[in-house]
Amino acid sequence: MRARQLEYEALLVKRSDMEQMMREHLQTMEKQQRKKDEELMQMIAKQQRKKDEEHQKIMQEQQRNLVEQRD
Repeated sequence: MRARQLEYEALLVKRSDMEQMMREHLQTMEKQQRKKDEELMQMIAKQQRKKDEEHQKIMQEQQRNLVEQRD
């Protein structure tokens, strides 16, 4: 009977260890995903800034052309 109790306790410890390992793995995966998401957001923001700058240049050029046409 004592042997079964020890075996059962050992299984509980093993289960607990496996659950902890899975939680740690999940946390690691979530951290990696957050990092990838942040990198993606930074890349998108950089692309948007570049588009905004290009648009601004086009608008300035059009404004200059209008001014030149009036003169």
